[in-house]
Amino acid sequence: MLRPLLLMSVVLVACASRSAVVQSGAPEAAPEVSVPAPVAAARATWADTTRPLSTLSRGWNRIPGREGTGCAEDSTFVFRVRPGLSDKVLVFLNGGGMCWKGADCDPKGHPTYTTNADSANDASIRAGIFDVNNEANPFREYTMIFVSYCTGDAHLGERTVEYESKGRTFSIRHEGNANVESVLDWLYSNVRNPRTVFVAGMDAGAIASPIVAAKVARHYPRARVVQLGDGAGALRSKPAPEPFLSWGTTYTFERLYATAARSASRVKFAQVNYIDDATQQQQLMQLGLRGQTTAKLIAANMEQLRTSLPYFRSFTLPGRSHTILRSSALYTAKVDGMAFSDWLGALVDGDAVADVGARPKAAKPSSAGKQ
Repeated sequence: MLRPLLLMSVVLVACASRSAVVQSGAPEAAPEVSVPAPVAAARATWADTTRPLSTLSRGWNRIPGREGTGCAEDSTFVFRVRPGLSDKVLVFLNGGGMCWKGADCDPKGHPTYTTNADSANDASIRAGIFDVNNEANPFREYTMIFVSYCTGDAHLGERTVEYESKGRTFSIRHEGNANVESVLDWLYSNVRNPRTVFVAGMDAGAIASPIVAAKVARHYPRARVVQLGDGAGALRSKPAPEPFLSWGTTYTFERLYATAARSASRVKFAQVNYIDDATQQQQLMQLGLRGQTTAKLIAANMEQLRTSLPYFRSFTLPGRSHTILRSSALYTAKVDGMAFSDWLGALVDGDAVADVGARPKAAKPSSAGKQ
């Protein structure tokens, strides 16, 4: 009788959590919820029995998320794993835009984010850090974990929200945190004692990357953990952080790195940005920060990070492009005589690296607080 009762308790807990997260408008910050023991046990069972690392084939393997994961429209969440060295792991958080308003979130309109785990989440495109045939790629022998993005909440959301657009009501699952936790549980069960874990993210994935890196560092106290955010260094929010409130989290753009550093100070934090990133400029307008340039906000944010974190480094590229980690430009870009690929390789290997690139005079940011 014990096993049926345990399974029934897991189902009841899962159903209760799903029914309690439907909200309207911009909800209040979600309270922290402890994980019941039966759920924790179910996670361990799922991670151990759903496509263990030892059974995966060469190349990329598609792994479904556990019960409770999903995408914006409640479609299936999947992540991908490419086996490599057992003691070196790359966790990559994919990007794909954000939303927190009805018109932007509406999957039947013109959504400003990726709504499906398979669309725009193709890890097999061999460019940038996924070009495993390029000897200049510092990750070519790593075990690679590709975290798909499909929830519009920078991988941080913790609730389903009911929106209105063009006279109709619809629900969006901003529950990216559950997807990430699913991936991390799989990692923890299959890689027990890594020497190095590199957590990278681009676009929306860059926003969550310091928080995820801190979680990894707390789980692996003996591992060297490095974080790199690509293409989100200009983002800030108004005093009321509407996106995070809508997603049910207590974060703000300004405090993500500080929050991560407080819980895991030994993480090596870093960012790479294009100084006039056109996509980030559009995102600033989406956030309501008109009249602010990416160049000045990147400078302001980097200055705060350098003064508030025990270890932080940045590489700033010229131009209006957006992100470099999945681009062939990773191997050709050079600033002040320093190739980005060499800088990245040194960061991966644990060698000392310096800040590289443009450092325009920082304008006073539009919101207070340190990152």
